[in-house]
Amino acid sequence: MSNTSQPDDAAPDVEESTADAGLRSVVVTYEGAADRRTLYPPGASEVERLTHWLTADADAFEHLDEMR
Repeated sequence: MSNTSQPDDAAPDVEESTADAGLRSVVVTYEGAADRRTLYPPGASEVERLTHWLTADADAFEHLDEMR
C-alpha cells in the first residue's frame, strides 16, 4: 500500500520508455484527469520516483527530435 494521494481511478503504468540521457519515463493514465509522466534513472525505487524526480502532466513534455 502506498501513502500517496493517487486517485482511485488511476490506471496501471501504460507507457514506459528510455530517454537519450539514460533516464526512464513512465506515464500513468487517469480517467477525468491529466495523464502524468515521471522521469527517473533506471535504478530509482518507487519512493525515490515519488520524492526525488520530475513528474508533470504528460502533455507538458515534447519529443526532443521534434524540437530541433
